[in-house]
Amino acid sequence: MYNIKMRIHTLLLLVVITAALFTASCKKDDNNTEEELITKVEVHLVGVGSSFDKNFEAEDPDGDGIWNTIPSVDIPANTVFNVQVHVYDGDQEINDEIAAEKNDHLFTYQVTGANLTVSDRDLDNDGKPFGLGSKWTTGATSTGNLQIKLHHEPTDKNAADPGGEIDFDVTFLVKVQ
Repeated sequence: MYNIKMRIHTLLLLVVITAALFTASCKKDDNNTEEELITKVEVHLVGVGSSFDKNFEAEDPDGDGIWNTIPSVDIPANTVFNVQVHVYDGDQEINDEIAAEKNDHLFTYQVTGANLTVSDRDLDNDGKPFGLGSKWTTGATSTGNLQIKLHHEPTDKNAADPGGEIDFDVTFLVKVQ
């Protein structure tokens, strides 16, 4: 009789442990957020005091991180632009979702070769850089690259390498004309 009780007790303990492990492995994200599939990044530039108003769209239709289409960003020299980045999952713009979690996101901009300065990035709720919106200033005629990344849960928003997971990474050819 004692042997049967031990077997039942062991079996019940095994069932409880298995159920606990299964439940833990199927737990949702702590933030209850669904991961987005980024298929398009659109950069919208509006010239300050000029009629310049253009969108430049990089497309990755299957969301695998390999950009099928990246246009050249051809912009006038010696101009200031208000810039807004728009991020899409298919046809759905997801800026609202990203902005709702702006403390956990950071847009970074790295310019090489082009006479272009990115400044005045908008801020998160803690006064740290967020960067969905920014100001760009061009100088003399030049050509180079602009790499835009969206970091998820960066470890230091003020560092040269802010860390975190990269939600997207796209590099545009920039022609300041």
